[in-house]
Amino acid sequence: MRIRTIRNDKLIRELKGAVILQNLSARELKRFAKACEPRDYDAGEYLVEQDVLGSDLHILLEGAVDITVRGDRGEEVRVSEVHKGDVLGEASIFMDLPRTANVVARSACLVAAVSRDRLFAYCERNPKAGLKIFGFVIYSLLRRLGSTSRELAHERESVVTADDLERLGACFPKSFEEMMAK
Repeated sequence: MRIRTIRNDKLIRELKGAVILQNLSARELKRFAKACEPRDYDAGEYLVEQDVLGSDLHILLEGAVDITVRGDRGEEVRVSEVHKGDVLGEASIFMDLPRTANVVARSACLVAAVSRDRLFAYCERNPKAGLKIFGFVIYSLLRRLGSTSRELAHERESVVTADDLERLGACFPKSFEEMMAK
């Protein structure tokens, strides 16, 4: 990760495309840009590591990232991807908890990072903009929770039960002799 120096007008232009900021006025967006720290990441570089504390909100301005979770055997399992204009780390702005996933740059990325302290200070000075931002954050977290609940329900529906195995077993011969007799 490298801190990037970027002209303010270019940063504002890039921030306009972020879904979390889409309802901010030009004036609110200009003020928000001052709270951002532009960062460059190379392909394969981690923006966020699972189980590590973090309090930055990340707005993806260029590139794409993969979201991965460490599986039961320690391997990284890709669960989704995030593209330009999307936001990461919404939950971390509320409390100090370990990150729930890895975020790995799929390509070279430019990210606007906003620390919790800077975000809260911005929202305190710009309460209407703060309501717009936090309204989006709450919506985003609820949407993810709903998606996870649906995936969990689908996974549980697709699990083979003991009754399923018993029914399946009834179709097969009970012994080698029975199989040879058919």
